[in-house]
Amino acid sequence: MSSPVQSGAYNERDLWHPPQIVGNLVALRRPHPDDLPSVVRWYRDKEIARLTRYQARPMSQGEVERFFQYRMLADDALAYSIVELPDWRVVGFTTFSSLDADNGSVMFHITIGERDAWGRGLGTEVTELMLGHAFDRLGLHRVGLSVFSYNLRAIRAYEKAGFRVEGRLRDAILRDGVYWDEIQMGAIADEWRARHYAADESTEGAELGVG
Repeated sequence: MSSPVQSGAYNERDLWHPPQIVGNLVALRRPHPDDLPSVVRWYRDKEIARLTRYQARPMSQGEVERFFQYRMLADDALAYSIVELPDWRVVGFTTFSSLDADNGSVMFHITIGERDAWGRGLGTEVTELMLGHAFDRLGLHRVGLSVFSYNLRAIRAYEKAGFRVEGRLRDAILRDGVYWDEIQMGAIADEWRARHYAADESTEGAELGVG
């Protein structure tokens, strides 16, 4: 399947919420109503609930529909469905929330719902694309997130994309009879740019036979 064709005039929303952002492994596109069945299936998966939600129980159909409507389809939502290239298969979603324009900060969220998409670098690239959008297009200063301490795969992906551990809420979540920490992580615009563009220059040098 090829990239969906975008139609209509470029409008103000496209400045802060482009119809799509394309990377190497994945593309981010605005959610469609027909993405809902996938989101319902993912959020009713017990393992995904364990990794992403404070409540271990799967969400009901009604709860997922309300989440999908208000967090993904609303006019002021900055959300994307994650599609794997080159087939444009929907594998997850990502959003920004709690935008604080006065202080230039936002919270980042990501769910890779298709299990066969785990551990293949897709989440890292999504995170990098969203950081680039936050810092280079939206002009924000800080992007934060929280992750449970047992989700080691996600923590590694966030660190690879440029997040740093800033603190932790000790014993904040109970899973399988054990208390775990909730880790707070953040990425700062200047640090991300220095790291990101240094990596780009290194890659260009290698391609030119430099170094």
